[in-house]
Amino acid sequence: MSIFRSTRRHSLLALTALGLAACAGDRAPAPAPPTETPIASLLPQLPQLSKELREVVPPDLDLAFGTDSVRLTISVEPGARVNALLPPVLEGADGRRFVLRAPTVTGDSAYFVERASVTIARSALPIRGTLRTSFCRSDERLCRSAERDVLLEDR
Repeated sequence: MSIFRSTRRHSLLALTALGLAACAGDRAPAPAPPTETPIASLLPQLPQLSKELREVVPPDLDLAFGTDSVRLTISVEPGARVNALLPPVLEGADGRRFVLRAPTVTGDSAYFVERASVTIARSALPIRGTLRTSFCRSDERLCRSAERDVLLEDR
């Protein structure tokens, strides 16, 4: 039995050695490109962007003052969608966070159907901070992030 194992082990080593030798055959090096042809011409052409790129309009906040609170509502350009998986947030310089939400989202839960908002007590004002929003424009397949400095003061 031990002779069989030894023979099997040796044949396995021999097959492995033969396989390695076959892979390491004499290969010619790749030919160098001709010196008169620039290397850049060998690259495939990349698609050209449109000459008319639209300016990105970052989301803004609409304010509605009540008697004892203020309602902040996110406002984006027409056709744009606000990302519900990464909802807009107003991060105060003092560490407070106000997350804007909407009651309904799309079927895949990726976007808000209605405008996202949050209600803040007037006693919490003033708030100095940054509004962070992830939104997708109607003509793009990729969401972009935007930041905007915000100063909310009582009237």
